[in-house]
Amino acid sequence: MTAGAWSSWGQSLPPAAESGECSLEGTVPATVAAVDEDFELLMDDGRRVALTGLDFPPRETGDLRAAVRDRLATWLAGRDVFLGVFATAPDRWGRAPARLYASDPAGGASAPLASVAEALLSAGDARFRPDPSAAACAKAYLAAEIQARNSSAGLWSRPEFRPVDLSAPGAVKDLQRRRGMIVVIGDIRSVGESRRAFYLNFGDKWRDGFTVVISRRNLAMFGRIEPRSLIGRRARVRGLIETGSRIEIATPAEIEFVDSGVSR
Repeated sequence: MTAGAWSSWGQSLPPAAESGECSLEGTVPATVAAVDEDFELLMDDGRRVALTGLDFPPRETGDLRAAVRDRLATWLAGRDVFLGVFATAPDRWGRAPARLYASDPAGGASAPLASVAEALLSAGDARFRPDPSAAACAKAYLAAEIQARNSSAGLWSRPEFRPVDLSAPGAVKDLQRRRGMIVVIGDIRSVGESRRAFYLNFGDKWRDGFTVVISRRNLAMFGRIEPRSLIGRRARVRGLIETGSRIEIATPAEIEFVDSGVSR
């Protein structure tokens, strides 16, 4: 694969981390036989692998989805890679949730190994999806996504995938029209609670605004956090929109605080 084959990469990819939870540590050699239409990797030993933590272009994006899949297949099909699985058992679709490392296509086979997920994210060819199994890589994947998101590259160039800024007129109605994973940014105006959950309200009238739901059973996942202390904080939230205009989150990877306060 030549450097020009993945034209959305403007420069060589940084080498993968050598140690840590989201690194080459614990990975094993493997060979990719093919990349299918659903972005699953078919390995030469018969395994099916899912690049966990990535939200690829949906089918309705047509040519964009096909272009990303073709670039990924050109890079990986028939190549020796290093595979790190996130779980000992396959998911309910029979796939191994994993991270993958391969030689940077811009540098040839002798180039250092790079994270395939981070390459896709930095190019805007995928968005970070906060899958619980990929929690160890959440910080690295979010960092890789920043440049593409800020420069409106790839998926981020399309209005339906850009973050919804709740300060914009008609933002809540915009949310109600969207499908799949969405990214929302705004200020937490108030916090409500029930026996089951806490509710982070991003509008002055919670019935008409956007709300993030955190179940009490998941609150410990967020560390020593007091929901009421979040009032006034600016946050970026990602997840699946529910009935109305709300997202229920279960892990810290689904919410980023983007103001001057302490990041989580």
